[in-house]
Amino acid sequence: MMGILETLLVPKDRVGVIKDTPVTQRIEKDLGVKLKFDDNLLKITGEDGLNIFQAKTICKAIARGFVPKKAFKLFKEENVLDIVELSGMKDNKIKLIRSRMIGTNGKTRRMIERFSGCSVSVYGKTISIIGKYEQSVIAKEAVNMILRGSKHSKVYGFLQQAKNESSAASKLDQLV
Repeated sequence: MMGILETLLVPKDRVGVIKDTPVTQRIEKDLGVKLKFDDNLLKITGEDGLNIFQAKTICKAIARGFVPKKAFKLFKEENVLDIVELSGMKDNKIKLIRSRMIGTNGKTRRMIERFSGCSVSVYGKTISIIGKYEQSVIAKEAVNMILRGSKHSKVYGFLQQAKNESSAASKLDQLV
């Protein structure tokens, strides 16, 4: 029986993180796939298309700057990876957005993570988000607000409001 093959280009500085033996072993063992590198091209093979897709998503998260522990949240089906591409912009604009996204001493990224419940990685020309779908929608909107040039205080206000609404909704769910 012929297996399914998926490929993923991985930035050279992230290859070693995926190639790290415990990382590879966990992905291969838990998903029943095989990971093989040809320079910085990752080949993922297996019999189950869904497991191959999940392995590719986890590897893509690591390739986009997440540490394996955070990328492994994607083993849970309720979590998603959302990637915002910054390509098509001039380098100085990307540099500005990256610094606004991270914030002073990492404050903005931490605030988005804290209020949305997601993990956020700013790497290369991408901003990546891992979390439950509903949470990632909130985090992505905060990222888009920053991309549109909104003031940090407005973004923080949006995040606080979203968290309050989410808390109120979950309390309502508990009553029902």
